[in-house]
Amino acid sequence: MKFTDMDMLQDYEKDARMAALAYALIETEVVDPDLRRIISKAAAAAAKSQQKFADLIIRKEDRP
Repeated sequence: MKFTDMDMLQDYEKDARMAALAYALIETEVVDPDLRRIISKAAAAAAKSQQKFADLIIRKEDRP
């Protein structure tokens, strides 16, 4: 099976979306405030990356 560049972009976008969701969920379970801040930053970074790739995919006239 051959993957196109768009397939790879969509796969990365999906993985970043899932990471943002996972980090947000983990953050709710963490009690330590310092660790919670770190997890929150990771969630924000994953969401920012997902948004960039979703925007790129949309500009290429496809769906994330």
